Amino acid sequence: MQFKYYLHILSFIVAILYLIGFKNKSKAYKVFSVFLLVNVVLGFVSDRLYSWFKIYNHFFINVIFLFQFGFLSLFYSYSFDNKKWRNIVEILLILVVSYLLIKYLIFPESFFVFHYEDIYVTVFPLIVYSVIYLYNEYDQPQELYYANLGMLMYLIMNFLNYITWPLYSISIDYTYMNDFNKILNKLLSFIEPFGLVYFSFLLYQLKKLKSK
Repeated sequence: MQFKYYLHILSFIVAILYLIGFKNKSKAYKVFSVFLLVNVVLGFVSDRLYSWFKIYNHFFINVIFLFQFGFLSLFYSYSFDNKKWRNIVEILLILVVSYLLIKYLIFPESFFVFHYEDIYVTVFPLIVYSVIYLYNEYDQPQELYYANLGMLMYLIMNFLNYITWPLYSISIDYTYMNDFNKILNKLLSFIEPFGLVYFSFLLYQLKKLKSK
């Protein structure tokens, strides 16, 4: 079994642990818990699309990042006490989702193509929100501080991963970039194992919550 499938199993276990007893938790916690579960399902389906239907997952990546942006934006909106930041998150959520949906409606073929700019516009705001969430810890304890720290690392690694895809394509086409291609391959090889660090933060967060 490939390493990424072990990660899917671990992801599912962590998501279930977050869902246990979440009825008495805050709205932010509930949104985050549902996000973890649905994200596991979408990630697994994305990995299996080709083996199931001989379909490449380019279009499904658009679904995943749109879902991720929507749910995590709601999580940060519920988490921020500052009304100004809540408004910024909600306005950006409406603008970005509206832009992407209108784009896919007007140009339906674009939904089935992988667009780097769509990834950037949905991931970068989340990185900013996550940093602000960490900063807010100085004013008052944040409910999911360590989970957010893990999420920040996860988002940054994903962001760097997709930024390097165009460079990776160029390095394959031009033989004089073979050395660069080798270095890039080594860097990208750390993406999947880094998932263990992400899950470690999520599990540590659960431990902290239960010890209160």
